Amino acid sequence: MTDAEQQVFRQKIIGERILLMLPLNVVLAARIRGTVDPESVITALDRLRSRHPLLAVRAEIRDDGTGMYVGSNVPPIQFEVVLRKSDDQWLARVEEELQAPFPIETGPLVRCSLVHSERVCDVILCGLHTICDGMSLGYLLRDLLECLAEPEKEIAGPVVPPVIDSSTVPKPPSTHALQRFIMGLINRKWEAKGIQFNESDMCRMHEKYWESNTGIQLLAWTLDAEDTARLVEQSRAEKVTVNSTLWTAFLAAQYEVQPDRLRYRQRSALAVSTRDKLNVPVGDALGFYASSLTAKLPYCPTMSFWDNARVVQEKITKELAKTDLFRMLTSELIHPTLLDSLYFRKFGLVEGAMPNKLLRKMKWHQTTYGYALTNVGRFDIPTSYGPLELEAVHGPLFYSDVEEKMLGVITVGGRLSFFHVSRRPVVGDATLLKDAAMRYLKAAVGEST
Repeated sequence: MTDAEQQVFRQKIIGERILLMLPLNVVLAARIRGTVDPESVITALDRLRSRHPLLAVRAEIRDDGTGMYVGSNVPPIQFEVVLRKSDDQWLARVEEELQAPFPIETGPLVRCSLVHSERVCDVILCGLHTICDGMSLGYLLRDLLECLAEPEKEIAGPVVPPVIDSSTVPKPPSTHALQRFIMGLINRKWEAKGIQFNESDMCRMHEKYWESNTGIQLLAWTLDAEDTARLVEQSRAEKVTVNSTLWTAFLAAQYEVQPDRLRYRQRSALAVSTRDKLNVPVGDALGFYASSLTAKLPYCPTMSFWDNARVVQEKITKELAKTDLFRMLTSELIHPTLLDSLYFRKFGLVEGAMPNKLLRKMKWHQTTYGYALTNVGRFDIPTSYGPLELEAVHGPLFYSDVEEKMLGVITVGGRLSFFHVSRRPVVGDATLLKDAAMRYLKAAVGEST
């Protein structure tokens, strides 16, 4: 995409407007073997703005609260190099990326960090969740490595991300006329207050959010190719998906390590990609194509692991069949700044009965899920890029205070990787959960998992 074309890129912020000011950054991390020149990374990221338009946008919020992604006057992608001193140093960098707000009014809404040494580097891609999902960052990683391997090769594209609206979803969410009437009254009453929020307000809310969510602990680990293949093979033999197998292992670990049977731990959140569910092709566009479903997934210790896995799979299948994956579009019924006000109300930065009532109705005021899992599955990208070797990928991962524990899973190069985040003050030492989950997998699958 030429500079002139980039200047005119504009895309309406639709269902994802509800998330725009929330502290939801999504991260993907990769370990690279080989010599990576930081200046080459800067050049590659700049070139890739012509392939992925949302790498070069800012959020333009109008007086009525509606928004547009605008591709004009956007600075280069923020890039920072850190001298690599240890194998796990990148985890501290990920924690920093999760907590740093984006400059939504000036953009861009993506960052890159390089934990650098001469022979090994850790690349950390971070994006505001409203413009990208986990798969988006995976495609961006692939494109970045291809640019580093072949810097003279022409950049293909642009890959313009299709919007998710009533014209692109199979069945737009329906709302009752009475509901629309009532929301119209509420919106007019709210609009009369003239309350608006800007980037400065957002940064203040983010600061309050992270003051209330201290003690983040990150764990990352990977199965080798043999153990990954065994996990896949045994799951198939038991007629369950790998996703159901993984869910069962972590539900079993939760049951064992956290014996206090809090109600929210009976509820789980499962990320679902919508890339293959639209009326238009999405391909490998960088954009927000993620939804979720909620399921009650209790673990029964008197049943075998695989019987539990079959129950988990049945429940997930039933919930998926009845869940409206595009329900976020209904948020257009609510005034955008009223949506913005929810987390401002949660952290005491705005008063009012309406935001308080809506906050509780959406259950954003409390921890709602024991586990949230995002499983990208087998992500078919190369592991060799000229002199560079992609050794491991971890993610995608984000942190949300309505979910007690979050797990990102991805399989690249035949190796399955886990990325786990939680708060130590809430769950204690999360390595106990990790070790228990891996022990259940080992017992179910066998050998050295």
